Amino acid sequence: MKKLNIRYKIVLFIFILVWIILSLKIFVLTIKSHQYFEKLAERNMTKKEILVPVRGQILDRNGDPLAINELGFSILLNPFLKDKDLEKQIALIQGYFPDIDTSDVFKAYKKQYSSYNHSPIKVINFISYDKMQRYYAQIIQNPDIFVEPSTKRLYPGNASASHIIGYVGAADERDIANDPVSKYTSIIGKTGLEKEYNLFLQGHIGYRVVAVNAFNQEIEVLEESRPEKQNDLTLSIDMRLQMIADKEFEGKTGAVIVMDVHTGEILVAGSYPEYNLNDFVGGISYKKWNALREDIYNPLLNRLVNALYPPASVVKMGMGLAFLEYAGINENTKIDTPAYIELGGRKFRDWKPTGHGKSDLVKAIKESVDVYFYKLSQVAGINNIANVMKQMGFGEKTGVDIPGEFIGIVPDPEWKMKRYRKNWYTGDTVVTSIGQGAFLVTPMQIARYTALIASGKLPTPHFAKNFGNKDYEDRSEDVLDDFQKSKLSILQKGMYQACSVPGGTAYRHTLGSKMPLACKTGTAQVVQIPQDIKVRIKESQMEYFHRSHAWITGFVPYKNPKYVITVLLEHGKSGGSGGPIMVKMANALYDYGYLK
Repeated sequence: MKKLNIRYKIVLFIFILVWIILSLKIFVLTIKSHQYFEKLAERNMTKKEILVPVRGQILDRNGDPLAINELGFSILLNPFLKDKDLEKQIALIQGYFPDIDTSDVFKAYKKQYSSYNHSPIKVINFISYDKMQRYYAQIIQNPDIFVEPSTKRLYPGNASASHIIGYVGAADERDIANDPVSKYTSIIGKTGLEKEYNLFLQGHIGYRVVAVNAFNQEIEVLEESRPEKQNDLTLSIDMRLQMIADKEFEGKTGAVIVMDVHTGEILVAGSYPEYNLNDFVGGISYKKWNALREDIYNPLLNRLVNALYPPASVVKMGMGLAFLEYAGINENTKIDTPAYIELGGRKFRDWKPTGHGKSDLVKAIKESVDVYFYKLSQVAGINNIANVMKQMGFGEKTGVDIPGEFIGIVPDPEWKMKRYRKNWYTGDTVVTSIGQGAFLVTPMQIARYTALIASGKLPTPHFAKNFGNKDYEDRSEDVLDDFQKSKLSILQKGMYQACSVPGGTAYRHTLGSKMPLACKTGTAQVVQIPQDIKVRIKESQMEYFHRSHAWITGFVPYKNPKYVITVLLEHGKSGGSGGPIMVKMANALYDYGYLK
């Protein structure tokens, strides 16, 4: 009897325990999980769709298109196809469009395939309108193939201004992590202005919330927010002028910039050779990529901001300003400028074998008298010179709206010790004074520095002019003191004589200009001349890559300057070589009404 009672109690305990567990489960399902299942049910009744904005166009200042969106179609497949059916549908698509890679289509489908995916799977991103038009009526009758409108980036100018405009490419995982919108657009700016202003150009995504039935069919639109539309970017570039520069640089390597001296607006900017932007849309082929990479003239290099060159004699105006302030001279001080000076057993030669007699600052700029700068640089001192150079914008970014800009080098004793663990010598000062040695700049820095000499202020160069309906805000810095500003007219006079008066280093090369030019030439040596060479061979007799780089930079008109023109010809022999290009650009400014 006692054993029976114990068994009865055990059975009763188990019975009660089961009921307690069941009651708790019912409580969780009916009370605690109510909110969760309510949301789940709501999700089953509504569907949110992301509305992807069309990427903004890039236009020149006159509204001519530089980057647009070509209209076409994408192809999608039913999300529930088995392998045999999938292969059948891919074969059908290839029958219409033989150029497609069937393996890529298969991979694209498998990558997105899931038993939980009820939406059609995109397998071809873009088919042009003309190609699709022929077969559209046949394709849409197939219940497993879907066609949707699509766009592809198109660059009407092909290679023109390629280093400025840049290109778009497929967004990778890192891009998506940094810019979530690119997950939906699938593309992102990779270089140039496409990259710099990607967030603006891609716009803001929109969405639609719709009610659906059990068959995923739309019943009604519950909420909608349209994507960004005001995302066109207008540049300060004038493609009429740009195309003139392109023609002048055919078969040449280098860079050209035309910029407003006051606002920093860039009308022309070319880095040569260029490359076809359309080759990169949708992925460049290995053959074309390798051809670009292996090209000895490096068309992928943006010489405007990502290449460094010795500035040579184009920095002599800045040096002259430093001398007026720190060398105890004025603009009328004349000094002996023979054929060379001797320092530490080494001869530092002037470019003119007979020397220049006596020279003042205006003559030193006009005739590019090296010995004038050799002598006075030792009096002014390298630290004072370096400070003035930095004040004029060297050794820092210009702030131009192109990604990855280089800063260059303004050498001084501290820099040399830090870089090479070596002392600074007087010979270092002497070669720096004529823009050689370790002194390195970008063409954009030279253009900005020239604008400072012309206007008295250091502008921020820029390509953007309008963001939709909003104007770009021009910026310039007041970097010179009153004494330095008072001496700019002397530097301008020297530049005018260099360009427009017989005997000037650029005079023979700049004849035919419709407006008075002020300019300075520079010949940047790329190989050192041994001391025992007394008669240097002509640049034209040297191997191409041993020839000097040719600089010419200036402004127009001489009185009341409006535009800077900077030209760099890689291995262009002498500085005056770029003179005809400068004249072409100055005359084009006149012809198109920029100068009167």
